[in-house]
Amino acid sequence: MTEVLSHWKTYVPDFSYLTQHGATFLFDAQSELLYEHRDRPILGFAENMS
Repeated sequence: MTEVLSHWKTYVPDFSYLTQHGATFLFDAQSELLYEHRDRPILGFAENMS
């Protein structure tokens, strides 16, 4: 835990992605987004969204 917290900006360089669940992002050396995949929310698999 200390390792992660002490290097937080390395693991989470852009806080706008912090709340994403089940996602994969690939960035280049200039921090440009090359690829992203975001899983559907858990209710996205339900027949009835209520």
